[in-house]
Amino acid sequence: MLKGKKILIVDNSRTIRLQIKMMLENEGAILVEVGTEWGMTTKIEEYGVIADLIIMDLILNAEDGLDLIKKLKENVRFKHIPIIIITEKVDVDSILFAKDLGVRSYLKKPFKKSDLVIRIQDALEKTATENFSD
Repeated sequence: MLKGKKILIVDNSRTIRLQIKMMLENEGAILVEVGTEWGMTTKIEEYGVIADLIIMDLILNAEDGLDLIKKLKENVRFKHIPIIIITEKVDVDSILFAKDLGVRSYLKKPFKKSDLVIRIQDALEKTATENFSD
């Protein structure tokens, strides 16, 4: 199901990025990882990386993940890309705000591979259905 899907992992923790990569490598996904908004912007500009899905943390060092999500959803190039949040932050207001911005799902750290894969598949299926009906 994930074979050939380009997934962008945005998390300030290299350990978490590597953990997600190890979880998804055997699923056939193409994985690109960055630690900051600047890193993500650089990857997109330099390599034309436009993902099928973004997995990101809400806490990105000096940057706020919610602000980044808002920027992505306001940009015509990126607004269609489903986003899954992975976070230690379980602030109900932040989660509701993220949902209002169009975030597909969220997982509390730590999480299991099976939970992540299910959420990714669900987000990709919903996006495909929405794009088909447009």
